[in-house]
Amino acid sequence: MKRIIIRFLLKFSGKHHSKVYKIASLMVGAIFFLAILPGIFIMIGLLLKNYIPANLNRVVEIIIVYIGIIIGLWFLIWATITQWKVGKGTPAPNAPTHYLIASGPYKYCRNPIEFGAIIYYLGIGTFIGGIFVGITSCILGFIIGSVYHKFIEEKELEERFGEEYIRYKENTPFVFPRIKYVRKQTK
Repeated sequence: MKRIIIRFLLKFSGKHHSKVYKIASLMVGAIFFLAILPGIFIMIGLLLKNYIPANLNRVVEIIIVYIGIIIGLWFLIWATITQWKVGKGTPAPNAPTHYLIASGPYKYCRNPIEFGAIIYYLGIGTFIGGIFVGITSCILGFIIGSVYHKFIEEKELEERFGEEYIRYKENTPFVFPRIKYVRKQTK
């Protein structure tokens, strides 16, 4: 089954799509990943919240809401713009990039869109149902996104970009960014 999905996705690579097609793909993706999917995660979180009560001061939750939504959307937008400008494509599998991207947010992690999405899910889930729902949404987003990226997308990227992607994968974290800290040496 995995092989069938990867072959299907590979059919879209190498095709040059119009700007209108790419924008439509982005809009469908935005609706799905910013509204429908978190809506499902939030409903699951609200159901579980009945059995596992967890509360946090609402002021603290609102701070988490703002930080989560702002940082999450920032990463999502930054990664999407990088895919558009550098990769000449979109995050949508039906209008993929034409070039491997290792700059912008992609120099910090291989999946900055997933990173941005799970932070966004934490914020929006916390806003709607409290911290437990936010954490549940974040965890569900991480699990589902990681399974897709690990077992489908990475294999497809290896076939499209070969050794270049394998080297990139070996040197770049999966989801959580690595921030390089350079310490000044003192004598």
